[in-house]
Amino acid sequence: MTRWTPDAVRAAAAEWVWVPPGAPEVDTDEYHLVGYPESFEHPTQVARCRSARPADGLVGEVAGIARGWGRTTLGWWVGDGTTPAGLGEALARRGAEVVETVDVLAFDLAGGLPDAVRRPAPAGVDVRLVDDAAALRAANDVSVQVWDALVPEDDDAWLAAELADLGRPIRERGGFSVLATVDGVPAATGGCTLADDVARLWGAATVPALRGRGVYTAVLLHRMAVALEHGATLALVKGRVGTSAPILRGVGFTAYGQEHLYRQPLGPLGPGAPATV
Repeated sequence: MTRWTPDAVRAAAAEWVWVPPGAPEVDTDEYHLVGYPESFEHPTQVARCRSARPADGLVGEVAGIARGWGRTTLGWWVGDGTTPAGLGEALARRGAEVVETVDVLAFDLAGGLPDAVRRPAPAGVDVRLVDDAAALRAANDVSVQVWDALVPEDDDAWLAAELADLGRPIRERGGFSVLATVDGVPAATGGCTLADDVARLWGAATVPALRGRGVYTAVLLHRMAVALEHGATLALVKGRVGTSAPILRGVGFTAYGQEHLYRQPLGPLGPGAPATV
């Protein structure tokens, strides 16, 4: 019998927080605030919030910390299990708006891979692990095109470090990435982090000119297959409702709720913020 009850899936999703090495963070019993690089689309985020305090006081406290880091905006992820109640309304009073909505989606791998795996890949589509210099550069080029990711300042140093990491077993390094090509042209990439037996799927990106060719699905299924080989029993992903979520549902993923990203402008004080914040 699977251990992945709806509550267990939601708990696994709540634990999914990525903190880059050296990034500022405040991780308390109530909330987890992370300062990502300024180049990120949403560089300062509250990834988790479970508090019994009044929302206005909590929002003011976190905003003060973010201002202390020199940040001008603050993102709050608000989902079905977020507390206190009324957090979204408190953020809206300070000028925050919902800028992104994702479905929390999961596939129980205890019964094997989805039926879609048994269908042949689209013509000309090939997916492989990122495990050498050529694949690393190609996958990075895709990310640069889609996510406006930064080109490494020192390409030789970046490549050497990445190749050294790839020399370790997948379980030891905690994950992997894949690269898809269409007729030999780099088309898509996607990553997977293995957290115990949970495969966290992230960063899927397809270059605009090659969308609609089934490449996203091919990248998804390949990551699921590799994760299953390495002991994963659950595939977990947060899919944007207007883009990837419908594809994921079509493959067989089940939705376990939604998360909304509120972006709060900070400025000197932020709209509606009390002078003491």
